[in-house]
Amino acid sequence: MSRRIPEEVIETVRSSVNIVDIVGQYVQLRKSGKNYFGLCPFHEEKTPSFSVTEEKQIFHCFSCHRGGNVFKFIMEIENMSFPDAVIRVAEIGNVQLAQEFTQSLSNDNVSESSETTKLKAMYNDAAHLFNHILVNTSMGEQALKYLHARGLDDGMIEEFNLGYAPTKELLEAFFKEKGLDHQLLRKSGLFVELQDGSLKERFRDRVLFPIRDPRGETIAFSGRLLLKNEKKPKYLNSPETAIFNKRKVLFNFDKAKSKIRQEKSAILFEGFMDVLAAYRAGVKNGLASMGTSLTNEQVYLLERITDHLDICYDGDDPGQHATARALSLLEPLTKMELGVVHIPEKMDPDEYVKKYGGEKFDQLAQSSHETVVAFYMRYYEQDRNLSNEADQLAYLADVLQQLAKVQSPVERDIYLNQLAKRFGIEKVNLESQLQAYVNKSKQDTNQQNKQNEVLRKDRIVKSKNDQRHLDRVEKAERLLLYRLLHDHSVWLKLREIKDFSFVHDMYQTIYIIAEGYFNAYNEYDTARFLDYLEDEALRQILIELALGAYAKDASEEEVDDCIDLIMHQSPLENKIKDIKKQLSDAKRMNNNDLVTSLTVNLVNLLRQQQVEKSTSL
Repeated sequence: MSRRIPEEVIETVRSSVNIVDIVGQYVQLRKSGKNYFGLCPFHEEKTPSFSVTEEKQIFHCFSCHRGGNVFKFIMEIENMSFPDAVIRVAEIGNVQLAQEFTQSLSNDNVSESSETTKLKAMYNDAAHLFNHILVNTSMGEQALKYLHARGLDDGMIEEFNLGYAPTKELLEAFFKEKGLDHQLLRKSGLFVELQDGSLKERFRDRVLFPIRDPRGETIAFSGRLLLKNEKKPKYLNSPETAIFNKRKVLFNFDKAKSKIRQEKSAILFEGFMDVLAAYRAGVKNGLASMGTSLTNEQVYLLERITDHLDICYDGDDPGQHATARALSLLEPLTKMELGVVHIPEKMDPDEYVKKYGGEKFDQLAQSSHETVVAFYMRYYEQDRNLSNEADQLAYLADVLQQLAKVQSPVERDIYLNQLAKRFGIEKVNLESQLQAYVNKSKQDTNQQNKQNEVLRKDRIVKSKNDQRHLDRVEKAERLLLYRLLHDHSVWLKLREIKDFSFVHDMYQTIYIIAEGYFNAYNEYDTARFLDYLEDEALRQILIELALGAYAKDASEEEVDDCIDLIMHQSPLENKIKDIKKQLSDAKRMNNNDLVTSLTVNLVNLLRQQQVEKSTSL
């Protein structure tokens, strides 16, 4: 089918969603005045400079200057074409579209770049080749035995398309038979380029876990060594490519997302094998990051579909340290409710499933949820002798500082009662110390919020100051352009002026495009008109106009002054400027005759300028 989406479908989607709700799936937004602000998802920053204007249904970053409507946001953040962005916005906003449009999103020939399409096809072919080697060849026998020993049956291996990369070089010849050129192989990340320009396969003698995007397409691999080798990493991941950014990907997200929505909860595991062990036990809302702590992008990915995240790391001491580290990193990042699934006997998920069976692990995952405070109450006991008074005081101080972050008075009361009973301490004394930590926490939070607000405002002011200086003609052009877009009577007035045109080409281009827009629509809408502008510089101008501090209503005198300056004064000023330059050159060349002639012309132009100014008063 054609990739063109009818205008009425685009309008249905646009009018059915709120950009704040859509952007809020990717960015944590907080309201300040009329607008919403958050950390820009398109570049790294510590203070929010990314704004969403609900009234005009547009977004804008005052630092990196990206901006546009809801479709442009999805195009940028999901790296997709306009038609796919329309369909994705509909999907996120629960707008029902005809099946012919939703099916087009999964077409192999979506309007991605040909390179992106080829890379995805390469990874899909490579995944099937590696799976075939694992399951059907003698080269894969040892790897298959390893996976079976880890509790994965053939059904699981097939479902996750697990594979094996042998020591023998196969991929290069495999892809060249398909007609793929050397440059594409270099960019794929499946090979390492040697000094002489030849290619060597990146993954050798490794069990391969395909890494998939949210749509389920293979975009990378993580390979695990079969035999321990001190000179090689246990796990080797694909490098970042045009289709793979490890900050934005979670292992098993494509399969887990529907279960996460259903159960309203996700479980974060340490490794891929833990996810698979849980999956075979019936726990299908499990995920793992790519060997690092969760990033902002991964957190945003989860926040789109759930309000609750449990961490289920190994039960041994290193695993518990990793859990504490993950919580400390996640708490400032996310609005999700956090919890911990504690595995007893210092086991990891795989060991627990092997010892007690999948059903027991499923019960554990469903019922053994600790709150963050409950986890820390257990965690802070490590390496402490709680019969020792010094260790008791240190323990209580650590727990109370965690408890100070809890907003619920009831939850605080429960833990205070537990601590008072356990250590034989008057509850009122614990409450007094807790309140001191609460006050300090509030002061720190308020101070940080004030600093962030000052930095955000400074950044916005700096951004405005950094904008190039506009002379009075260009200021008049911008004001008139704003008026003609927002006030149809101004538009009609300009259409009646013969030979009217803007001085600068970019404003004239927007003016011409606006004619096509107003032929289709009676009323102006910034978010809708942005779709008419393909040039990024023109989009930026329109967004700056939309965010400008213009008076709501235009006076006839204001419009007439702008038209006069653009049509009459500006050409005259340009002529005067040109004559002055010529006069300066003539004086430098000692050309007296030319100096005399130019001086006469200059005087006449200045006299004409004066007459026109007095006439306009």
